[in-house]
Amino acid sequence: MGKSTLLNALIGAELAVATRFPQTTRERQLGVWTTSQMQAVLVDTPGIHRAKSALNRFMVDEAIRGARSVDLLLLLAEVPALSDPELAAAWEPGEGARAALEALAALGKPISLVLTKVDRLHPPELLLPVIARWSALHDFAAVLPVSAHTGVGLDALRAHIAAGLPVQAPKFDEDQLSDRSMRWHAGERVRAALFRHLGDELPYACAVTIEAFKEQKRPPKDIIRATIHVERESQKAMVIGKGGQTIKQISIDARRAISGLTGRACDLFLNVTVTANWTRDPALMQRLGLHEAVGGES
Repeated sequence: MGKSTLLNALIGAELAVATRFPQTTRERQLGVWTTSQMQAVLVDTPGIHRAKSALNRFMVDEAIRGARSVDLLLLLAEVPALSDPELAAAWEPGEGARAALEALAALGKPISLVLTKVDRLHPPELLLPVIARWSALHDFAAVLPVSAHTGVGLDALRAHIAAGLPVQAPKFDEDQLSDRSMRWHAGERVRAALFRHLGDELPYACAVTIEAFKEQKRPPKDIIRATIHVERESQKAMVIGKGGQTIKQISIDARRAISGLTGRACDLFLNVTVTANWTRDPALMQRLGLHEAVGGES
C-alpha cells in the first residue's frame, strides 16, 4: 500500500482504493482535505513506471499531468524492509524509482520526498542510510518519513503540506471529499474486489464500466449494473469461476465496499464480457472510460 493509503490517512476516510498490488491506480482523482483553517486538494495519481502497453502509457501520462498542475510536489517512495545494517548501507533506490525521480525533476519544480512504510525498518536507525542514498540523487525540498499504518510522521507531513499551500479561496464545499462521481467510485470498488479475489496478473487485464446507477429513495438503496471487461475468453471463465462462485464473491465484496462508502444498501449486478486487446488499443480504452479527465492539464 502506498499513495492511495496515504491519501486516505490524510483525509481520514476510505476514499481511494488501496490494494497490496503495484500500479492499481489508473486515473487521477482529487482528494479534498478540509479543516477549519485550510483546504488542500490532494492529487492521487498512478505511479510512474516503465510503460509497455497503451494502458501503462496512459497511466504514466496521468501521473505527469497531475504533477504539472500542483503547488506542492510529493514523490512517494517505499523504504525497503531491512533489518541488517550491512544491507542497509549497501541499499540503493531501484531503477524504476530513479526513473520516476528523473521524470519529476524534468518538470523543474521543487520536490519533497515522502518515504513511506518506515515501520518496516528494524531498528529505525536503518532509515538514515536510506535517506542518504536518496539525498545523493537529488536536492529535495524536504525528506519526510511516514507510516500510514502506524501514523508515524503524518503530523509532520500535514504541516509540510499546509505550509506549502497558496492563500486562496477554497475550491470545494467543506463536506466534499472528491471530484469524482459516486458512479466512478463504485467502479473502483469493483476493480478492488477483482484484485482481492483473482490471481496476481488477471486483474490488470480487467476494466470496469458502470452501465447504470440508480439511487432508489424508498427504501434508500443504490441499484448498480456493471460490466467487467477482460481480453480473452479464458480470462472470462476465471472471473466467473466454477459454478459462478468467483463472480459471486467479487459481487459481495464490492457491494459491501460501495455500501460502506455511500451509507446506503446496494444491489449490484455484474456482467463479464470479452473486449479483446483493450489494454493495447487507445480507442477501446477511451470507450471504457479511460481518458484524460475533463479540465485536466496536458
